[in-house]
Amino acid sequence: MELSEEIFSGYFFTGIPGPQFISHRGLYILRHHLNESHIFWISAMDPSSLCGMPLDSIKGVLPRRLAGTHLVYRGNKVVLISQRNGRKLTFNVATDDPYMQEYLIGLRHLLTRRFRPLRQITVETINEEDASRSPFVDILRISFDVLLDYKHLVLYRKA
Repeated sequence: MELSEEIFSGYFFTGIPGPQFISHRGLYILRHHLNESHIFWISAMDPSSLCGMPLDSIKGVLPRRLAGTHLVYRGNKVVLISQRNGRKLTFNVATDDPYMQEYLIGLRHLLTRRFRPLRQITVETINEEDASRSPFVDILRISFDVLLDYKHLVLYRKA
């Protein structure tokens, strides 16, 4: 592919050993249009995910590459990590972040996807605390129907 000029090889990202490859479109976006406000989510299992990669620059930042783990990005910053299909949430932003509702895209997807949607998401912890005591409960109530018990909260898709 490199010889036919479908892709370029080179050194595009520091701290990643070995050969790196990129498409023409990818290189153009990287050079000219990397939108730092773009919000997207990926599975930790996605081939484009850096989860589980033995890179010193991301050690301790990203979770392990496991099914049921999803990351929400704003630009190149991880703003939300959902592990065990939402049982453990880690927000890397404040509750008053203006894009907070958009960051919940991955959780909404789990409840509304066409193929085997979850009926509910039981959140056990938010930022390592019991979910029921988290300051993020009111944020979640905006996007989901929330059932609260003494330790957990259960998210349902809004009716």
